[in-house]
Amino acid sequence: MKKELLFVIDSLTIGGAEKSLVSLLNLIDSSKYEIDLLLIKRGGDLEKYVPSYINILPVPKYFRSIENNFSFENLYYRIKTSLSLRVNDYRKTVLHSEQVVYKSINKIISPLNKMYDVAIAYSQGMPTYIVANKVQAAKKIAWINTDYVNTLYDKELDYKSYSKIDKIIAVSEHTKRSVSHLREEYKNKVDLVLDIVDPKMIDKMSLEEDAEEFNKSLVNILTVGRLVTAKGYEKAIEVAKLLKHAGYKFKWFSIGEGPERKKLQKLIEEYKLQDYFVFLGKKVNPYIYMRNCDIYVQTSIKEGFGLTVSEAKILKRPIVCTSFPTAKEIIQNEVDGLIVEQDIESIYNGVKKYLDEKGFKEKVSKKLDSTEPYSSVNQINNFYSLIES
Repeated sequence: MKKELLFVIDSLTIGGAEKSLVSLLNLIDSSKYEIDLLLIKRGGDLEKYVPSYINILPVPKYFRSIENNFSFENLYYRIKTSLSLRVNDYRKTVLHSEQVVYKSINKIISPLNKMYDVAIAYSQGMPTYIVANKVQAAKKIAWINTDYVNTLYDKELDYKSYSKIDKIIAVSEHTKRSVSHLREEYKNKVDLVLDIVDPKMIDKMSLEEDAEEFNKSLVNILTVGRLVTAKGYEKAIEVAKLLKHAGYKFKWFSIGEGPERKKLQKLIEEYKLQDYFVFLGKKVNPYIYMRNCDIYVQTSIKEGFGLTVSEAKILKRPIVCTSFPTAKEIIQNEVDGLIVEQDIESIYNGVKKYLDEKGFKEKVSKKLDSTEPYSSVNQINNFYSLIES
């Protein structure tokens, strides 16, 4: 008899956790498992990659658009949530918005009726709160795919949910260590399963078409990531300003969307970098740009793992990567890439090193060419062990 599995994630918009989940769903042996997928929001670009044997459940009633799901009760909770989020901005200790929202609406979220063998929250925040409190399952697992310790999540408040979780999965050694030290009770709960990255799929997708926006007469620099504070885009723009003033002929492209877009665009205009720093928005297939860029730069302040860096490495790109905690798990500094400090000058000097030192760039490229591409497809076996134990 097949085991019944449930996965819960916010959505399948483009992001590291989302890509990892889609890869996992495509690798799972469907002859052994019946799989339900609960998305809190539908319409993400990656939904088309979900295999046909996955049953996508209806969005929980409260989260459906108010136009399609109007009731005075829903309206009351929406107003309550909006007010709670505004008040949170003035708290002495600000909570993560996911915590504020869940505290406001948890009474209106109906529990799932089905009993599962294993229920998996594939992200911290709302998916974990739902699996912990609104799902019946013999075993409950929660993924942490961010640098959780250094987030706004109130760890004591989250413990109310994590205390109901049987296993907490970290996607990097750094995250595993840091979460284990949060509470004595977590030490035996936390395990490691790396984000699943399939180099064959990435290589195939990277050849689907050309990066038409690139100008081969210039140095094409690329960064992929949501336009949020944690990705350090302001530093990237500052570095572009320095490169322009130094006379380098380049164009820096960004793939991703997010709440910082207007603020960052304003900075670009202030520095007169419109012809030097370009936002391409969301791209379902960023790999065609990764394959064709001259330098890949990641300016992140923090990462759960650093999935886009590992993807750029698979495509054998010269990489400049800031020293977020998991960077050393991906890059050997000055061997197959560069890890630099998080200040603007260090990032600038890292990019310049590739531009000025032809021998260094050739050395890194030669190392990448001779190295087997990074792959974590074998992590599916760790996943099977996790749900079968």
